[in-house]
Amino acid sequence: MDLFRRTLDAADRIVVVDQEAYEMYADLVDESKLRTIPLGVDPDVFEYSEPDDSQELVAIGSLRERKGYDILFEAFDQIQEEYPEVHLHVFGDGPLEDELVAQTKRLDIDENVTFHGYVDQSIVREHLSRARAFIHPSRSEGFSLVRLEAMSSGCPVVVTDVSGANEMVRDGKEGFVVPIESPEPIADAVTTLLSDYELTKQISRQARHRVEEKYDWRKIAEEYLDLYRSLST
Repeated sequence: MDLFRRTLDAADRIVVVDQEAYEMYADLVDESKLRTIPLGVDPDVFEYSEPDDSQELVAIGSLRERKGYDILFEAFDQIQEEYPEVHLHVFGDGPLEDELVAQTKRLDIDENVTFHGYVDQSIVREHLSRARAFIHPSRSEGFSLVRLEAMSSGCPVVVTDVSGANEMVRDGKEGFVVPIESPEPIADAVTTLLSDYELTKQISRQARHRVEEKYDWRKIAEEYLDLYRSLST
């Protein structure tokens, strides 16, 4: 802790990625040292594609307790009652895989959930390009690049209110921000998208625009260059 404290004191600038981190460090150092620069993605890699009028959903992340898949599957059970043909594609592996597979069987949703495991990024991008929604049900999270990757691809996002989600996703514009530990709001947000293709397309365009406007990695790089230049003069 002493080394951490000395490092903060010695720094000319401290870069944080969101307001939540800013507020945490503002209690530790003079705010004049702080600069907020988010992480970014390459829009040329995660190319925009208008979502299909489909019932495909995507979730990406390691199969761990903090990722909230148990809550997602409870929500998906509710979604399937209204949309029996809906299908959820889960990308990622982890220590809870057997437990989560068993949960889908208990809920009788296993025929509508595919666990893909860890796959090549190109396969993930292909699914994002046509999915009706990306769902990110985490209980806790750092700055989430996968949200940005989905948004860049034009996939409407349903995300829990953790790690600056409200900064990245404006509720009802680029997607929906929902409380943690709550299946019903996730189900409500997804069924809203499944029931309204025109709304899905509108949110898709707004999500891509948000990335181009604020999270394009080239703009992020320029912000860092500006910061370095300011320190060298």
